Amino acid sequence: MPMRARRGISLFEAVASLAIVGVVSVSALSAIGGEMRTAARARRALEVEALATSRLDFLVLMNDQQLQNLPDSVAKGTFDKPLDEYKWTTTAAPVSTQAGIYNILVQVDWKSGSYALHSYVYRRPPLATTGRGGR
Repeated sequence: MPMRARRGISLFEAVASLAIVGVVSVSALSAIGGEMRTAARARRALEVEALATSRLDFLVLMNDQQLQNLPDSVAKGTFDKPLDEYKWTTTAAPVSTQAGIYNILVQVDWKSGSYALHSYVYRRPPLATTGRGGR
């Protein structure tokens, strides 16, 4: 008896092809999810770095006396909307071994993390006078 030519696919072939499509789909969705998480982290990193830099730029404009006694509104606070999920704290401390050098730290915090930006600022120290007449 000659074999008849088969038309169509067998049940095994259908299950195998569905399994392959399923594995490829899961892998593709996993890759897309990872890419979306990476994009969200990159967006947050750019936002936080820009916010910390803006606070640091503000501190750089302050004079010697202001850096020694930071007002509460400069030492800590919350950013305006739509960035109100971020809070900042800043510190400025004179470096004991170098006159006029201030160690500045700006820290931006949010619900799931924080970012710190550290820098040094130089301010010309006040000139000491001896109290003698110039003669």
